[in-house]
Amino acid sequence: MQLRLCLFVVLLFSFFVSLAENAQAWPRRRSNSGRSYGTSGAVQVASKGDPDSANYRSLRVYYSYEMAKDPAVAFPDRIRVFLRVREEELIESPKDLMAEVKLTDLSNSEKTHVKWCSVSFDAQAQQNETVGTFDVTNGKGEKLIQPQKVYRLFVNLHRKSKQYGPESVWGRVPGPYYVATSGDSLLQRARQQIAMRTFREWYCTERGWPRDGGYRMDCHAYYLWATGFCTVGARYSQANLGALFGGQTPYRGGGAISELTKQESIHGDYVRIPGHTFMLLAYDANLGRVWTMEGNFGSSIEIAIRSVGSGWQVGHLAEEHIRPEAFETTPEGETGESLVASEGVERPAIP
Repeated sequence: MQLRLCLFVVLLFSFFVSLAENAQAWPRRRSNSGRSYGTSGAVQVASKGDPDSANYRSLRVYYSYEMAKDPAVAFPDRIRVFLRVREEELIESPKDLMAEVKLTDLSNSEKTHVKWCSVSFDAQAQQNETVGTFDVTNGKGEKLIQPQKVYRLFVNLHRKSKQYGPESVWGRVPGPYYVATSGDSLLQRARQQIAMRTFREWYCTERGWPRDGGYRMDCHAYYLWATGFCTVGARYSQANLGALFGGQTPYRGGGAISELTKQESIHGDYVRIPGHTFMLLAYDANLGRVWTMEGNFGSSIEIAIRSVGSGWQVGHLAEEHIRPEAFETTPEGETGESLVASEGVERPAIP
């Protein structure tokens, strides 16, 4: 009898330990506090707002990722931002509008730089909406915007003035804007496009707009969808991880990330941890943490910051992983159509 009781206690203890381990493997929705996940490291959701402009009015102005992810506006040394403006006062008085841009390089995320950019408007408004555009560029001697980087922008809109502050501000564009700059090589162009299409999915999820229908809400499926449009071995626009990270380019450990970033960018790279997978965006050497794009983060999509885990399995993209014809423009509807032809998604409806 005592033997059976002992066995029952041991089995019950093992069951609760297993439950605890499984619970730790899955992040919780919109938590801003760090948590430890054993070898997976601590994780927190990236900030959704700029505290300096929290008291500004939230404008009916939204970022257009449909326009921004066009390869024609993927630049190595500047950022073009497209705004969907539905604020009546701005549509009626579009002249002399200035964007206050708080720019952060995710690889050095403790520093923020403020840039002032003139906003131009399309001549014709459609359905009570017009498009505003501005470029964030380097000033003389500046190197703030560099090739193959990922940036976060917080944007406030002002009337043009001799002095900017609460008196000149119209309000803030709600939420952050994430963007990746491009480069010259095929791999660098692919990384930029991979990042931009996932930023669109994240932004649409934040706004409650329709997402792409090509994947289910699953962390693994999200990465396969994000990279399947341009990688070798993909089937039905879903990446084949065996074709990418087997053979000559096997998985590496989490400790390799800091060394990889000294050689090239890592946005678009794959990470597997117990019970979860996600995509890398940047490594901040000062913090010793990575910025990540995560599908099915508590049944949603999140951009998060993680402490690097020693037990991570990291799949690092290489030039040989990208289809040579991935960015060739082909007639719409033909087999093998490019990202340019296949990603013509209509603008999501705005309430």
